[in-house]
Amino acid sequence: MIILIAIGMFVFISCTIFWVMNVFFRERIEIQQRIKKFVVSNDKESNGIEGTLYERLFQPLLGGLNGFIGRVTPKHYVLQLDKALREAGNPMNLNANSCITLQIGAIIVEIIAVISIWIAFEVPVSKVMLVLAALMGLTYIFPGLYLKQLIQERQHDIEKSLPDVIDMLTVSIEAGLSFDGAMAKLTEKMSGVLVSEFAIALKEMKMGISKRDALKSMIVRVPVANLITFVGAIIQADQLGVSIGNVLRIQSNLMRQKRRQRASELAMKAPIKMLFPMVFFILPTIFIVLLGPVLIKVMQAFSS
Repeated sequence: MIILIAIGMFVFISCTIFWVMNVFFRERIEIQQRIKKFVVSNDKESNGIEGTLYERLFQPLLGGLNGFIGRVTPKHYVLQLDKALREAGNPMNLNANSCITLQIGAIIVEIIAVISIWIAFEVPVSKVMLVLAALMGLTYIFPGLYLKQLIQERQHDIEKSLPDVIDMLTVSIEAGLSFDGAMAKLTEKMSGVLVSEFAIALKEMKMGISKRDALKSMIVRVPVANLITFVGAIIQADQLGVSIGNVLRIQSNLMRQKRRQRASELAMKAPIKMLFPMVFFILPTIFIVLLGPVLIKVMQAFSS
């Protein structure tokens, strides 16, 4: 039994290390694959086996597994997960099929681990099933909660940096640059989540995509209300021939006003949020400290 547990732990640790290495070195592997498509080495024999072990064995297996999971998984769930990953900034360069594959792999590992513990230590079946159900539930729920947290943090960063980004664009345009040049100057001088999104939009525009489509794809990746308003104003100003500098200055003032209003709203909600901790935690402690000695003396007086 101990041998089975050791084998299961070895397989689990090996798969975990392989997945982590695949995630962190995926970009380098993709670059090497793209180089191999355009550069042919004359030093290798034509009938030799080329490529690393990952390229020859694991990558086709993972690709086939991802394709099979993509076919059998409900389409609406894949689209919803793709949308969440896109809004979260594609953490670790994962797509929906890869995420579902990892979930299924984690569930299989959990089943093997729980069965090994059940066989080795003779745990009651009811407890084993309860632990297994809890682990499978966490495996299913945790990625969604993690993505939701990433999306909220990302949108908060964008909301916070949007007025400064608009100011930088305004200064650049008033200095004589075009909107494309202002975006290039923005990506050169500033950093952050929103700046990286503008950098992606700028790359798309250099590839031949129109400004309107590039900006619309940006708000699809980042569906923040203020950013959608800003992009809509830019697209409308570009279509109507209005001065983009004036539009940017108006949008900057509007964003700062909204941020002040949001701060005032949060400040007004603070007393209500502080009420429950005060009632349930702070006030009882104060009553114990103030009335405790009095009650002790009263009890001593009545007991004597």
